[in-house]
Amino acid sequence: MKKTGLLMAGAALLAVGGCRTALDTAESADPAESARIAEIVNANRVYPRWEDFPKRGTDVPTVDQVRSEVAGLRADAAALQGQVAGMPAIDDVAGLETDVRARVEALPISPDTQRTREQLDAFARDLRERARAPAPIPRR
Repeated sequence: MKKTGLLMAGAALLAVGGCRTALDTAESADPAESARIAEIVNANRVYPRWEDFPKRGTDVPTVDQVRSEVAGLRADAAALQGQVAGMPAIDDVAGLETDVRARVEALPISPDTQRTREQLDAFARDLRERARAPAPIPRR
């Protein structure tokens, strides 16, 4: 315990002494540099006051503009609700699924879409092989 305590006290003393030395050298480095740093800090100590902020926004819409926008949005919402109400209700979900599946399967599929993952990997591997630089030509 005594050895560990002495070791810990020595490490703490070195750490505090190192910080004090680093701070002393930073403060006594260059008086001109310290003066310039103090000048920059003092110039930026003033924070904006509430009086500096504008009282009212400059580009806010008028009451009539907001009223017309709200009326337009309400008209759009009413038109959308009318379209939704005019849609037929789906009573037979399974029948709709069968109908959609039949229409999708009736469309021809592109040959590129039918390629398997292995075929695509082989095609990419072939392209990488073709893209390799040729072997260097031996010089005599």
